[in-house]
Amino acid sequence: MMAAPGPAASAALQPLREATRELHHALDSRLRIGGEDATLADYAEHLRALRPWLGAVRSALAASGVAALEAVSRQLALRLEALELDLRDLRDLRDAPAARPATPPALPDSAALAAQATDPGFAWGLAYVVEGSRLGGSVMHRRLAPRLAPHPMRYFAPVGAEDGTPAHWRHFVAQLGEALRDTAAMQSAQRGAVAGFEALMPCFGLAREGGTAPSPSRAASLHAG
Repeated sequence: MMAAPGPAASAALQPLREATRELHHALDSRLRIGGEDATLADYAEHLRALRPWLGAVRSALAASGVAALEAVSRQLALRLEALELDLRDLRDLRDAPAARPATPPALPDSAALAAQATDPGFAWGLAYVVEGSRLGGSVMHRRLAPRLAPHPMRYFAPVGAEDGTPAHWRHFVAQLGEALRDTAAMQSAQRGAVAGFEALMPCFGLAREGGTAPSPSRAASLHAG
């Protein structure tokens, strides 16, 4: 079993959590998929909203010039494949995606993210957000999979993390701690993490302040970073 991250690695998380706390709460508190009564229609809506953001982050990390982050980008490509398979299945399930009209998600500024991700610290901040969403997704999978069966919910499953999502997260945090040892790198990572959330929120029709949808009854966080 992989050891827990050391003190330096764990310490790298706190500044990123603090920088994104408000955005994290504003997003999680308004996602329908986090509600106690979430349906397959909510899952389909969630995937459609995530798709452009995941693509933008994948492209930014692929162009970062950092080998570890290029690996995260390749794993994101696998997660996008799982997302597309889930949406295909949902189109075949009667009543699943049609319960609520789909609103085309806002498109993140892919070029701006890619340009800023040439700064390795910024790119690590982006990766923190997307890897945290993977960890939160595994919690959602455990909660929703029995109720929404037989749909496999592939996107929330540990795609690209053969050793299990918690172990994958520990490995990522260890890499994060090594990469963000100085103040300048950490400040860049904080900017990247904030930019990651700010690019994601409009995909769900939310502004930085929180958005328009009423807060559902809450369950697990979708971003467990």
